[in-house]
Amino acid sequence: MTEDIRRAYDVLELEPGAGASEVREAYLDLVKVWHPDRHQAEPERLRRRAEQKLKDITAAYERLRAAQEARGQAELLPMDFGGLWGFVDERGATAIHPEYLMARAFRDGLAAVRLVEKWGFVDAAGDMRITPLYEECGDFSEGLAAVKWYGRWGYIDRTGSFVIQPRFQEAGAFREGRAEVRLGARVGLVGKSGEVDFHRNRLGEFGT
Repeated sequence: MTEDIRRAYDVLELEPGAGASEVREAYLDLVKVWHPDRHQAEPERLRRRAEQKLKDITAAYERLRAAQEARGQAELLPMDFGGLWGFVDERGATAIHPEYLMARAFRDGLAAVRLVEKWGFVDAAGDMRITPLYEECGDFSEGLAAVKWYGRWGYIDRTGSFVIQPRFQEAGAFREGRAEVRLGARVGLVGKSGEVDFHRNRLGEFGT
């Protein structure tokens, strides 16, 4: 990854390797914060700073968008090369060399891969972003992924840090701020703070 790409991610306050949807969302959020129209009542010095900040944000967004389009980041597909998995672009050319026991599609800019019997996550450049430590894992959604750690499921962020400590028997993907989980015989919805709203109590209802 080149230094200008890294700087562009920094300007948009994103982790390197963030997906196209995350780049766009970050750009739109920052435009709302730094648009000069919001700073009309401020001193001229601050208005000029806001204008420059907006220029930097726009330039970073355009740089990342061009880089993603050039790499076909949104189109990388997992493929079995005959015993080992890698990724190909939309033309079928190898984009990430086959070295994984299994690989899944990219979600939120990261793809789950299994290496040495454990699951981790790579970015579109093929860099291992999250070390393969997990017995099983889900895909990233809304910035979090469910992972199974020593027999229990919890949720990690894009840095690999646990946001919700592993304590569940089953864990689904986040949708609109909540994810379905099973704790013992109870099934409920967990929020990103880790609090669970138990709305069911039968073991067999998870995922239905």
